[in-house]
Amino acid sequence: MPIFCAVWLAFVPAYVSSPGKYADALGLQGQFHLNGMHKAGDVVLGGMFEIHFFSVFPDLSFTSEPQQPTCYGFDIPGFRAAMTMTFAIDEINRNANLLPNVTLGYSLYDNCVKLQIGFRAAMSLISGQEQQFILDETCVGTPPVIGIVGDSSSTSSIAISSVIGSYRVPMVSYFATCSCLSDRQKFPSFFRTIPSDAFQVSAMIQILNHYDWTWAGLLVSDDDYGLHAARSFQSDFVQSGGGCLAYVEILPWGNDPAELRRIVDVMKKSTAHVVIGFAHESHMINLMEEVLRQNVTGLQWLASEAWTAAAVFQTPHFIPYLAGTLGIAIRRGEIPGLREFLLRIRPDPHNNSYRNSIVKLFWEYTFQCRFAQPPAGWVETEAVSCTGQEDLEDVENDLLDTSNLRPEYNVYKAVYALAYALDDMLQCEHGRGPFSGHSCATLQTLEPWQLVYYLQKVNFSTTFGDQVSFDQNGDALPIYDVMNWLWLPDGRTKLQNVGEVKRSAFKGEELTIDEKKIFWNSQSKKPPRSVCSESCSPGTRMARKKGEPVCCFDCIPCSDGKINNQTDSIECTRCPEDFWSSPQRDHCVPKKTEFLSYHEPLGICLTATSLLGTCMCAVVLGIFICHRSTPIISYLASCPCLSDRTKFSNFFRTIPSDIYQARAMAQLAIRFNWTWMGAVIENNDYGQLAIQVFQEEIEGKGVCLEFIEAVHRETIMSDARRVALKIKDSTATVILIFCWYTDVKKLFLELAMRNVTDRQFLASEAWSTSDDLLQDLAISKVASGVLGVAIQSSAIPEFENYLRSMHPSHRPDDEFFREFWQNEFGCTPAAEHKETLPKASLPPCSGTESLKGVQHPFTDTSQLRVAYNVYLAVYAAAHALHSLLSCPNRDRPPGNNSSICSSPKHIKPRELLQHLNKVNVTTPHGEMFRFKGADIPAKYDLVNWQKTPEGSLKLVLIGGVDGFDLHLNESAIQWSTGSNQVPVSVCSESCPPGTRKANRKGEPLCCFDCIPCAEGEISNTTGSLHCESCPSQFWSNVEQTACVPRQLDFLSFNETLGITLTTAAVSGAAVTTAVFVVFICYRKTPMVRANNSELSFLLLLSLKLCFLCSLVFIGRPSVWSCRFQQAAFGISFVLCVSCLLVKTLVVLAVFRSARPGAETLMKWFGPGQQRGSVCLFTSVQVIICAIWLSLSPPVPQPDLGFKGSKVTLECSMASVVGFSLVLGYIGLLACTCLLLAFLARKLPDNFNEAKLITFSMLIFCAVWVAFVPAYVSSPGKFVVAVEIFAILASSYGLLICIFAPKCFIILLRPEKNTKKHLMAR
Repeated sequence: MPIFCAVWLAFVPAYVSSPGKYADALGLQGQFHLNGMHKAGDVVLGGMFEIHFFSVFPDLSFTSEPQQPTCYGFDIPGFRAAMTMTFAIDEINRNANLLPNVTLGYSLYDNCVKLQIGFRAAMSLISGQEQQFILDETCVGTPPVIGIVGDSSSTSSIAISSVIGSYRVPMVSYFATCSCLSDRQKFPSFFRTIPSDAFQVSAMIQILNHYDWTWAGLLVSDDDYGLHAARSFQSDFVQSGGGCLAYVEILPWGNDPAELRRIVDVMKKSTAHVVIGFAHESHMINLMEEVLRQNVTGLQWLASEAWTAAAVFQTPHFIPYLAGTLGIAIRRGEIPGLREFLLRIRPDPHNNSYRNSIVKLFWEYTFQCRFAQPPAGWVETEAVSCTGQEDLEDVENDLLDTSNLRPEYNVYKAVYALAYALDDMLQCEHGRGPFSGHSCATLQTLEPWQLVYYLQKVNFSTTFGDQVSFDQNGDALPIYDVMNWLWLPDGRTKLQNVGEVKRSAFKGEELTIDEKKIFWNSQSKKPPRSVCSESCSPGTRMARKKGEPVCCFDCIPCSDGKINNQTDSIECTRCPEDFWSSPQRDHCVPKKTEFLSYHEPLGICLTATSLLGTCMCAVVLGIFICHRSTPIISYLASCPCLSDRTKFSNFFRTIPSDIYQARAMAQLAIRFNWTWMGAVIENNDYGQLAIQVFQEEIEGKGVCLEFIEAVHRETIMSDARRVALKIKDSTATVILIFCWYTDVKKLFLELAMRNVTDRQFLASEAWSTSDDLLQDLAISKVASGVLGVAIQSSAIPEFENYLRSMHPSHRPDDEFFREFWQNEFGCTPAAEHKETLPKASLPPCSGTESLKGVQHPFTDTSQLRVAYNVYLAVYAAAHALHSLLSCPNRDRPPGNNSSICSSPKHIKPRELLQHLNKVNVTTPHGEMFRFKGADIPAKYDLVNWQKTPEGSLKLVLIGGVDGFDLHLNESAIQWSTGSNQVPVSVCSESCPPGTRKANRKGEPLCCFDCIPCAEGEISNTTGSLHCESCPSQFWSNVEQTACVPRQLDFLSFNETLGITLTTAAVSGAAVTTAVFVVFICYRKTPMVRANNSELSFLLLLSLKLCFLCSLVFIGRPSVWSCRFQQAAFGISFVLCVSCLLVKTLVVLAVFRSARPGAETLMKWFGPGQQRGSVCLFTSVQVIICAIWLSLSPPVPQPDLGFKGSKVTLECSMASVVGFSLVLGYIGLLACTCLLLAFLARKLPDNFNEAKLITFSMLIFCAVWVAFVPAYVSSPGKFVVAVEIFAILASSYGLLICIFAPKCFIILLRPEKNTKKHLMAR
């Protein structure tokens, strides 16, 4: 109704301006030519149905009025649905109990399955198509239609309902199933008698779950119907874990062969045997043609209600592919009398209007004839003429088939729902209605939204027994039939009902299926299997396949000791401790008691082996016991652990312990200030113990290790690559290496490949003298400059001659030397020629071969390191034997021998061990040699790898280590950089003086930031951890490196602030003097005399003193200036305020004495009393100042509390009480004066001095109230400046407020300086 009114109200101006008869009626501007069917009534219901399948729209030229669209392809089921609506309305009109005395009419339109035409039909229904309407002046009345039955399409229903819903026009659909239409916010007046797709999807999911179909494909139409269903399947079926979709394909509009082929290919390749078709009949027909073309069989189809009962698929060429299909179908119902009503249909041959063309179009389609004047939409060829009397029973037509009424049953329920809502509305009792004021709706004032209210509450039962009501979303109670396509033996298809799905308020959703009636299109006649992976049986667990849906998994057997007794379990459960898994892994069984017995073969073999091993151990133990004291002298074992005499009492060595080597390398790092290093160690005792000692030595010395990387002999290639990358990325330029030379070579090769040539390496004795590394040109760039600790080198006299004189003939039993001879000379020595000739391919030696002229490392005795240790070990043993066999008192009785002696034939290891502990000999080089426990005095060489002109490396001795002493010739070192400059390896540069070190959070102590010392703090050393505070009399210099005396600071006459304040004070005194002169010159005028000239002169004198006393505060404070400052300030201001107070009292007394009976008041305020009052008030302040200055006067003192390079010299208040009394007394007088002046401000007079005093005292009090916090919080000399500013501000305020108006009148307005003017009221 609002739309109706809005349309016609828009024509009010036209109504006013229309002349004559045109003012009473207005015509439509145009009409849509829609195929329709109409019947008048008291109330009209609208309807929209699919009468035609297809439509053609004319081209738009935009130069002329477009032609109307043409519809073709008559749809018998759609026409039957429309006729069902007319039948229901006719039945209601004949029912005396429903809508008595009300005749229902209808207005039906063909939507041609096109949104544009359906929208035109909806707009025509709600706005009317009459050529002329007579306006009621109140714009009230029944609208063209009060409700619409339709539309059949979800897309059309969404578009139409979103518009008419704004005006609350009820729309009851019989076929729109999109779940989105349940949104009451968007579609407030939409209802439907068909279940929502949300329930249809839920029903189909129940069927899938019923048959355990967890792997299915989904085909949907490209519209709201299909796309919303796809989203519902994704959320309800997939995400709930009930199953998975193998594919989701959207069927194209129209016939798109390429896209259809692609979709069918996907279906063929998929392992899913169940296909869900959630699309319209028009989408599925094109798909099934392609399925037929590619002969895709073996699929189980699950159909939505849109095509479950479609007859187009129930043909012989489709049935081999679709037989056995399960589908969701709209609830079938029975409508008694509908068939008879359809038989009575007759066209009106005399009515050629579009508005009543539907029956005629049906007649022409059915009987292949046409009426005399065919409609403009007619597209058929020549045919016979229709008479309108043809008999429908004479033709074969689906119209009269009322055995399977499904959409028609929903139409029937929709019409009855509107009728019952209208009936409930008309039965409303006046005063008890649901609308405002408890009013009721009437046919004359009916609004569509009122019908929506009653439609929401409809609840009735059909003649078929189904209950009809709507929930809060406008949805009817959902119920579907489950249909099955039965393939009959004669080739025909029968659609049979095998169950139902419904939802009730009490039981929820229920699925009922009669399994015996279902036809399965398979040889087994059983439901097909459709799973991605078969269920995992007990004893296995599910393992998801990566990148595939959750329904696709592998079944992995449970591991030993774990079981699973459920199907499709994700995890296996571990058996208890006393149980084990069964062979099937589906239950736990007690563990069997089993042991190894002596009787079985394995037990016999193991027993024999054990006894044999026991005997062998006993023999070895006996040998060890006999020789437990046999001394062992090592020449290369350097592990610190071997120094433990409790564990290794018989161990000696001629090589120092690694402790000394690690300490020597730590001393090198500290000496060269290498505070940031890396370490590479062998992953064994050699590397671990060495790096441990190194870390202990550098602890607290400011040296840190950026990284410690360990390498393994077995994985040296990968470890070398890893360590090389670490060294390359490291910021440390000095690298410490405790590894064997073969591992170092692999590392250096990796570094050479990465061009890492700027690192300085520290070498342990294990590789510092390796010829293999020195002679390898591939690593010369990396290894240049290596600094290492080496075993001490020493010469052995005549050792070279001994080596060069060796010959195989002299050592026939030396197999090692014989093999060396073969390798060196390429021949076989004569002594073994006959025996080895068959085995060797080398020729016999001639006998002239000799080592005397050969240059070979074997004969090179220039660097004897390990060999010299062997030499020492042999000499140590020899000296011990010599000592043992050279007993001086061998003939004495055994009990009297002071030392152990022995003979060569009876030497015991224990005796030799005792003499080794006492060995103390001198080497051929004059060095003392003895054992300290297991060790000898530690001595090392310090070597450097330097480049030769040829590019190779040579070993240069640059120093040595003697115990803990380091001897080093730094000038002889050639560093890795190629220069004599020591490399820098630090994480952070040292902090210069004036800064301190601040460690970085989460980083080693060697990594820090240099933070400047705060003001007042200094640091005068490099790398300081803390800054030291300067004494109170001192402050830090600019560089923060030294404390300097603080400068004395005070407010002087030479600085800008002092000059400014001095100028202001002198200017104030000068102005006061000028005013004083003016008052003297004009002392006899009324203006001066009227304001008590004596007190005015005294006031000017006190103001001058106030200005001048501020000068005492400027300059260097002294003992007398500090005392005089506060006294002058206090007395001057008390004198000033006292004058003002007395002047105020005089003003009050003068005006009070004018009252009757107060003549004697002026006796107390004569000139003598005024002078006495001023002196009295001032004397009190003089007494306060005298007591204060005599007991605890201010003294000059530096203010050390303020931080800075300057110290303020100020007058320190020894007694705050005295200063507070001075200020307090001034404040008391000022407040008293302000109060009295405020009371006298409105006394009658043309020139009342009390007003001036009030303003002046307000300024005075404000200045000194603000002075207190400013004085307390000001630093240094600014305390004095604040006090001076307060003195000057208050003085200027008094001078200007009191004397400026008077001087203005005296000097510039002399005509007002008369007694008459001053006395005027």
